[in-house]
Amino acid sequence: MDSHVHKINRDLVVGWMIIVGILFVSYVGEVMKGERTLPYLLVFMLVTALPAVICMLLYFKKPDMVRLRYYIVAGYFLMYLFSMMTGSTSMVFSYILPMLSFLVLYHQPGLILATGAASMAVNLISVGLKFLNGSMTLQSSKDGEIQLALLFLCFGGSYVATKLYDEITNENTAYLHMLDEKNNQIQKMTLQSIATIANTIDAKDEYTQGHSKRVSEYSAAIAEELGLSEDEVQNIRFVALLHDIGKIGVPDSVLNKPGKLTDEEYHLMKQHTVTGGEILKDINMIPGIDIGAKYHHERYDGRGYPEGLKGQEIPFIARIISVADAYDAMTSNRIYRKQLDNDKVMRELEEGVGTQFDPEAAKAMIRLLKEERLEKIDSDKTAEKEIAEATTILSRVMEKNEMRAVEDMLYDELTGVYNRSSGENIMKKSLKEHDGCLMFFDLDSFRKVNIRTGFVRGDLFLKETVECIRQMRDDVVIYRFGGDEFVALFEDTKSEEDAIRLAEKFLRAVRQRAGKNSELRDLSVSVGIVMGEKGKESFPTLLQKADRALYYAKEQGGETYYVHHEGSAERDLCHSGVDLERLLRRIRGNEDESEKHYNYPEMEHTCRVVRRMAKEHDGCVCLVMFTLHEKEGKDVSVEERDHVMDFLEQAVAYSVRKIDSVTKFSSTQRVLSLADMDETAGRSVIDHIMTVFFRMYDKKDIVVHYDLADLSQTDRGSAAR
Repeated sequence: MDSHVHKINRDLVVGWMIIVGILFVSYVGEVMKGERTLPYLLVFMLVTALPAVICMLLYFKKPDMVRLRYYIVAGYFLMYLFSMMTGSTSMVFSYILPMLSFLVLYHQPGLILATGAASMAVNLISVGLKFLNGSMTLQSSKDGEIQLALLFLCFGGSYVATKLYDEITNENTAYLHMLDEKNNQIQKMTLQSIATIANTIDAKDEYTQGHSKRVSEYSAAIAEELGLSEDEVQNIRFVALLHDIGKIGVPDSVLNKPGKLTDEEYHLMKQHTVTGGEILKDINMIPGIDIGAKYHHERYDGRGYPEGLKGQEIPFIARIISVADAYDAMTSNRIYRKQLDNDKVMRELEEGVGTQFDPEAAKAMIRLLKEERLEKIDSDKTAEKEIAEATTILSRVMEKNEMRAVEDMLYDELTGVYNRSSGENIMKKSLKEHDGCLMFFDLDSFRKVNIRTGFVRGDLFLKETVECIRQMRDDVVIYRFGGDEFVALFEDTKSEEDAIRLAEKFLRAVRQRAGKNSELRDLSVSVGIVMGEKGKESFPTLLQKADRALYYAKEQGGETYYVHHEGSAERDLCHSGVDLERLLRRIRGNEDESEKHYNYPEMEHTCRVVRRMAKEHDGCVCLVMFTLHEKEGKDVSVEERDHVMDFLEQAVAYSVRKIDSVTKFSSTQRVLSLADMDETAGRSVIDHIMTVFFRMYDKKDIVVHYDLADLSQTDRGSAAR
């Protein structure tokens, strides 16, 4: 701000002196021509030049004086009045524009308004006097009218323009002030973060606790003593804080060795300068930040390391840090010696001038010590304070990002419901304390929707399904189980009738949305339902039962619900032979009327694949249906089941040929179609698949059942593993 005022005052004073000089030369010429008298010239110079000289002297005394602008305006106004009272109208107006230029530079509307009002008043008086003495009449008042109109236009226009400029300037000033505050905050946070890193480095050596902070402050004190600018001092403070960062790469056994280092250990210790330089070389935020780390052990006589630089070859910052580093080393206890007394420290510094140390930097440190102007640093308290401050500031800066990260960990980005891990944790805890109804939702033919209409339409289906689930009850807990599957928990739903009413409410909502919106006309969802009693069954067990109920719902054609009952064990997936028989009847087209409603996408897809393969290979196809089932008494999670299914699919892929095919029949079943194979050859392939599978999975909590059928024969064999 001071430099800005200084510049404006300089420009105004110089401009004013130039105008006075031009007028003086002009009036001298008029005196020589006899148009002006010498007394007039002397009075003019007294009225005009004297105020200009006074303002110039004030400027030299205090260049950044804010009030100087008012003195300049007042002095210029005196010159304007004198010229108006003694000269012609046209001559008077030659002063207006320069004066307005001065005023506009101040961008102070109030000053322009006051000056304009005073000028208008003086001119009105002048015009009035001319009417009184008869030198101006109504017929000859044209010059006076023009004079007043121009004054009004000039000062009025300048006032409006400067008012707008002033508003913009104030906004810019406020913005710049805000940027300065942010910059100061960032700078402070940077310093505190660097201090925290430095303290962490020092903590590797119990005898150098606070060393980096002390060296930083001693370096800054030397820089101030040498007359460096405030910015340069601050930069050296930053650089010195990390001068020992390379010690990260030095083993603690070497760093804290109480005795003399071996040649190999000393060589390893010296490498901390090179390591530090490499760590910091690509950081551009602080100029020369790697210099202190790399060169602070160079000596002025060229006998230092790592490069043996000499004299002025050593960067100036490193020469300062070298003195500060040596001083702190001598005044601190080290593992191999106690700190030196003050007299010994002073002798070492004086003897090192021009040999170990840069003469200017060393002499500056000596002056500070002799005059007792070097503040002793309490490094322990400073380190604790700065670590606390850095932690506070960094936590504030990161708070919003952390909240966003927490949300990302808890919620599904597309639908806004819980993700799988967080949702399952919530439901596990709830089912230990409450009765509840668990529902498993799956979008029917969702893969076809994505393929046929695009993923944008698929995303819409998912969002609409979630909205329908939320409408079922306000306190519902929902998480996204997979790509097109959701799980919902309704606490304290004790009766199956209540659960059914909720499911029917959901399906009605889905149908209503599909009927009102043409984009949702293919939306169809199946629901599996299981009732849970508080603490009776684990969440994974209930989830598996809901998954089985969902499978039965999809078998009935989808867009319906099914409630799991303990009495439905005869239809459990371990009896997969029933499913294979139904599949064979569907492939051959000889199913009865009662089975036609068992129509869901996976079955239809498997039928199409097998029919095509049978057509290509004259009916010579062997079918194998693999089914996963947990052993009795085992509590297996859905994740574990899916993991085992992955093993099975890998074993199948490893064992079959390109002409063979494997399709998904349900979440726990896969159908393998073997071309040009009979039952005997099929069993050989199955044996190989199971051998590979059991090499990958050996927990035995889940067993694999398989059923085999030869399409060219009517007999079917089965086995279990």
